[in-house]
Amino acid sequence: MSSVLYLVDDKSPLIHYDSTWGSGSSQDSLADQYFRGTFQTSNVTGSVATFSFNGTAFWIYGAKRTNHGTFTVTVDGASFAGNTGLSNVNLFQQVLFNQSGLTQKLHTVSLTNTATGSLYVDIDMVAWQTEFNETQLVTETIDDADPRFQYQELAWNTNPTNVNLFNNGTGHSTSVSDASVTLIFSADSVSIFGTVGPNNGLYTVSLDSQQATQYNATTYLTFYEVMLYHADNLGSGQHQLTITNLPETNGQTLNIDYALFTSSSTTSSSSGSPVGSSTPSDPSSVNIVSGSSGLGSGAIAGIVVAVGIALLTSAAAFFFYRRWKSAQAASKDLYRIRTPQRPPENANMGAFSPVETRSDASLIRQEASSQGTSQGTSWQSYQQADYDSQSSPRTAHGRHAPSSSMPTVDEVITSSAIQSPFDEPRRPLPEAPGTRQNIFQLPVPDDSMGIPKSTPLQRRVSAQSGSATIGDIPPPPDYLQATR
Repeated sequence: MSSVLYLVDDKSPLIHYDSTWGSGSSQDSLADQYFRGTFQTSNVTGSVATFSFNGTAFWIYGAKRTNHGTFTVTVDGASFAGNTGLSNVNLFQQVLFNQSGLTQKLHTVSLTNTATGSLYVDIDMVAWQTEFNETQLVTETIDDADPRFQYQELAWNTNPTNVNLFNNGTGHSTSVSDASVTLIFSADSVSIFGTVGPNNGLYTVSLDSQQATQYNATTYLTFYEVMLYHADNLGSGQHQLTITNLPETNGQTLNIDYALFTSSSTTSSSSGSPVGSSTPSDPSSVNIVSGSSGLGSGAIAGIVVAVGIALLTSAAAFFFYRRWKSAQAASKDLYRIRTPQRPPENANMGAFSPVETRSDASLIRQEASSQGTSQGTSWQSYQQADYDSQSSPRTAHGRHAPSSSMPTVDEVITSSAIQSPFDEPRRPLPEAPGTRQNIFQLPVPDDSMGIPKSTPLQRRVSAQSGSATIGDIPPPPDYLQATR
């Protein structure tokens, strides 16, 4: 034996309400607390809602609120009174009444409002449990275009209103009175899904030449993928189901979306999926709901497009990141100082260098352009304001003192640089005469040695003269400035 649970929402035509019932108002601030945001309600004493099912147990869900009252449930003629929906705290999707242990057969259930004083009772959804003799069941969903649906030609069209909201984006519709569709199948149960709304009307369903049962698909709003019909425990063999449109006014339509079959694994098609069982303590735990349980083609297409866009975005981000890293590396290499290291000579000559623990610093030369106006990229540029005697502070001996923003000798000493793959080969500058020795071990030129110092102003004038050659480059600035 296997058990299957079915859930039917309040707006399904399988639940019949008398004229005193109405749809829950959207003005109710707590309407969204109901299952799928819909419910049917009545505050009229004696109002009745009825449904039938084939199974062994059922549950009626609704709300318990401060303005609700008492109600009576009748099962196959037996009444169960004393039920109430009154609560000091608003509670939703509550089991208002349930009964189990019934014989597996067709049962009829009705709920009657017995409260006075305009107190309410509402129905959110109903669920029932059906037993099957088979131990392994599978389900199969067929679309409205499946050849097992046989429509009357010319009476049906494939373009119902808002067809994109149908399962798989397809549907059949008719507004012709007495237009019918026949479904031939082999399964233990069948459920037909379509739309309900203000433009839908009456229709009848007959199964295996039995007497037709009438349903009403008219609701205040349009809803899609709603269960229009259900039958189970049909037994083996082929079955025939006929649905006929009976509009009360011109323009009312009957819309067919898809069908759902449940059958044993030995008689089902390979496209079916297994069905399990559960207890409906929570509406989400039921097996078969009066709505679509899978993703339509539109949802799948949307997921595929979203994944594709995400992949392209990731690829573009990675590409630009690589370009940015390459540009950053090239930018850093552009300002890297490459100077050959000189071995120390004449260690006992000249001024003492405070950086004898490091590799000897090399003379940083300025590369003059053919017009003589280009500036070097090192901080020793002859045009740099820090070497201007008018702006650079001096010590008590008259020497220039570096500013706080001027880098020290330690900051410009560089080790042997590794050639970057982004560097173009560069020809080293020719050596100027007299630079074979370490600059920090040479005598400091002064007037006592007969070597006059050139002022920054003289150096700037020389550097700005046109067409300077390597031999024309003036002497470097006083390096003693950079060590103080």
